[in-house]
Amino acid sequence: MKRTIALISALLCFGWLSRAQVNLEEEFFSLPDTVTTSYLDSVKVNIATPNDYWMIGVFGGASVQYGYFNPDRLVRWQPQYPMYGFSVVRHFTMFGLFPNMGVEFGAQMNYEGYEFKLNKETGSRTTESGAYKTMITVPEVFFLSHFHIDIGSHFKIMAKLGLYGGYRWKITRVLDDPFIGIETYEQYVHAFRDYDRRYTYGVQGGVGVGLMFNPVEFHLMVNGKWGWNSFWQPDYASPYYYRFAYPLDAAVTFGVYYQLTPRYGHTRGQLRKLARKMVADQNKQ
Repeated sequence: MKRTIALISALLCFGWLSRAQVNLEEEFFSLPDTVTTSYLDSVKVNIATPNDYWMIGVFGGASVQYGYFNPDRLVRWQPQYPMYGFSVVRHFTMFGLFPNMGVEFGAQMNYEGYEFKLNKETGSRTTESGAYKTMITVPEVFFLSHFHIDIGSHFKIMAKLGLYGGYRWKITRVLDDPFIGIETYEQYVHAFRDYDRRYTYGVQGGVGVGLMFNPVEFHLMVNGKWGWNSFWQPDYASPYYYRFAYPLDAAVTFGVYYQLTPRYGHTRGQLRKLARKMVADQNKQ
């Protein structure tokens, strides 16, 4: 009879526990020797701020590329699309005090490149390897810290910051003077040089807003990237001076995410584990 009462009490607690985001070891209470209806009515379980949950999603959008050159050159932003990717997000409470923290990791198909402006006074523009415009396709992976502030039940503000790395996979150059043999031209505009650097890495971050309709979320983000590896070897043209060119990019993306675990409460597996633990603890008394 004692075991039956303990089991029924544990099941009755499931309704409360499914809405509470709690620490599994610290928040749950232990049952007294005698469980009564008045005791169950007096039990209070606080509903904590939603935080510890997983979600996965996909996103897509467009990006604009810019090059930071030394020595300076006249450069303009150039758009590229589509960019797309996926990410996994884990929200958690840091140090048991900060419920707005999280991490995000994933992969994306993105772009790098640059385009030189036309000098209005001279009517000419700078070229690099004969091209005034360069577009590079770059598969990337990233790992970001993810900060969020929930406003009500359906809206949140997000900020992200972390690192990315990628491989410069394909390149297209637009030439000022394309009048060369067609085979040579095709080879020239789609081929990397020996002095081109193929790997890219740097810092990535962004801000955005989200709409939450559990278990689906919609995210609108504005992201920026600053590359730390130059497009080419700095001394490829001469051993006596160095020329640097670093990517600087921005992107606007829209994402759809699915909550793998609930924002409130626990999964069925967690509840089963808690029920078995509570019954086992009661039987030891």
